Amino acid sequence: MTRTIAAGLGLIAACAAMARIPNLVEAPRLFLLLFAAAFACYAAAIWRRPAGSGARSVGVVLAVALIARAVLLSAPPSLSTDAYRYVWDARVAHAGISPYRYPPWAKELEPLRDSDVFPRLNHPTWLTIYPPGAQLFFQAVYRLRPDSVLAMKVALGMAELIGLAALGGLLRSRGRPLWHVVIYAWNPLVLVEIWGTGHLDALVIPAVTAAAWAATRARYALVGVLLAIGALVKLYPAALLALLPVAAWPAAGGAFLVTALAGYLPGVLSGAATLGSLPRYIMEESFNPGVLRALVDIPELSLAAAVLWVGVVGAIRRDAPLTDRAVPLIGGLLLLSLNIFPWYAVWLVPFLAVSPSVPWIAFTGTIALAYTFFLQQPWSIPWWARAVEFAPLALGLAWWLATRHPAPRWQEDST
Repeated sequence: MTRTIAAGLGLIAACAAMARIPNLVEAPRLFLLLFAAAFACYAAAIWRRPAGSGARSVGVVLAVALIARAVLLSAPPSLSTDAYRYVWDARVAHAGISPYRYPPWAKELEPLRDSDVFPRLNHPTWLTIYPPGAQLFFQAVYRLRPDSVLAMKVALGMAELIGLAALGGLLRSRGRPLWHVVIYAWNPLVLVEIWGTGHLDALVIPAVTAAAWAATRARYALVGVLLAIGALVKLYPAALLALLPVAAWPAAGGAFLVTALAGYLPGVLSGAATLGSLPRYIMEESFNPGVLRALVDIPELSLAAAVLWVGVVGAIRRDAPLTDRAVPLIGGLLLLSLNIFPWYAVWLVPFLAVSPSVPWIAFTGTIALAYTFFLQQPWSIPWWARAVEFAPLALGLAWWLATRHPAPRWQEDST
């Protein structure tokens, strides 16, 4: 318990130090050093389950998790300015204009520009890339507290806490120790990308975690609804449908389609292009490319490989629970992504709490090296950072191959 408390205090201190940096892009070395310190504390906490890890230990885990989240909440988003786009989209919708109709630089939106949100928008010549479910969330927050990035971060954080609670239920349902919640609750990637930067992926966490929990109880129509809600925020939760038993597909698939159509239909009927600039974003954005795109820069090939991967993982080990196959599915999709933004890995972490994997847990730390992008001018990720980023997965694959295949006969004879 003493080691856990010490690790928790170190994690909180690292998060508090990060929150005091006005602009992390301008201090990438300090940020990466603090992130590494936070991850070291996290690793120390999860390396060995403490003796008597009962209610008291879980209480310590949750207390540290809440404090670490709270100290990051007031930090202005700087590693990514997506949260400002969330507020902008809501402002446009509040003015009675579809955010799918004009990009921020459009003359029609000139009266809505200000000196705080507008200058921080990324891709101001692009339409929004966020699906209808995300837009509804933005507008709901805007009605409560207009033009507030902090309010947007608070709302996203509250959604993430619902996901944390759902993870507790999922762990119980799968017969896992509740202590495993520390794998998710203290993960620095989750803390930085959701509570520090305010990424929309916070809404995906409760959707996919609750869907996995519902799947353990064979409530497949509810699974379909929850995955559709997740897909109305970010498209990728739909891939988890492939991991359900074939017998569950009619109920889950039907509920998914009805919910997804209900989300998209109003925009379609209004004549808005509800995909906005998402297709352009997929094809043109270039940051930390996935493994296949790094070798062959043909976006369509990476997309086809991702679809194939979903089919392959969905077809094998069909008797295994969704939670046991979610890690390889999500991990493969990450590696095949056109761009591996660090926050894309956040939805993998709750499944690591259910089915821990040392290489993938380590990858949630090394993926932060994508932010070495800001170390040099012009911005780019150094080759050594890319090598270290994927090193845990390469070592894990090597270990798996070495332990899976027996030693050659000549080695056996020599012993």
